[in-house]
Amino acid sequence: MSGEPEAAGPPAVVLQHREDAPGGLLMDILAAQGFRPTTVRVDLGEPLPDPAGCRLAVTLGTDGILEPLASGSAIPELDWLRTADRAGTALLGLGSGAQALAVALGGAVTRAPRPRHGWVWVSSSTPAWIAPGPWLAWGDEVIRLPARARLLAHDGYGPQVFGRGRHLGVQFHPEVTREMVGHWVTGERDGRFDAQGILETTSREFAGASAAAHTLLATYLHSLAVHPA
Repeated sequence: MSGEPEAAGPPAVVLQHREDAPGGLLMDILAAQGFRPTTVRVDLGEPLPDPAGCRLAVTLGTDGILEPLASGSAIPELDWLRTADRAGTALLGLGSGAQALAVALGGAVTRAPRPRHGWVWVSSSTPAWIAPGPWLAWGDEVIRLPARARLLAHDGYGPQVFGRGRHLGVQFHPEVTREMVGHWVTGERDGRFDAQGILETTSREFAGASAAAHTLLATYLHSLAVHPA
């Protein structure tokens, strides 16, 4: 378990599944909102902690959960998320972490008509909180919402942001930094997307996207601090 600098405030655990997909912008926003974040490297075999000991648990992106689900492979994190839900721990899922959260709460994930790799725009029910975009999408899946979930933003493929109780799932990636975008683009040279176009859009739009990400994440985290249970 990799520890961030000690600080006062409620504990938050961040589950990281890939070397190139850390918490990014989220880590600074957590600290600014008074949380004490600790990163668990699931990809390195670090054990999942007792979620009851955390005010918030964040699950970050992976390579997707559709293939493991289709093959019948066990996904231990789903049971961990369900345990966290029962314990009253708030859950934030980003990228495919939102897919895992949806499935853990009784929803589903299906294959998108085509992959989405790049900056996208969404329709938001609360644009002052969740801006229309641009947001970085990076995946091949569509979320089917669990029961009692509220659709907060969507695009032509399906849900992009949903909430249920104190939980929030965000299919796109508000946490990305410029460096993360660069790693993802250079790490996937299979011709599925316009790498140069993504990098050019990142250069042009990142300042605005970063500000929108701070609003989205800080507003959610502030709500947890004001209403801890």
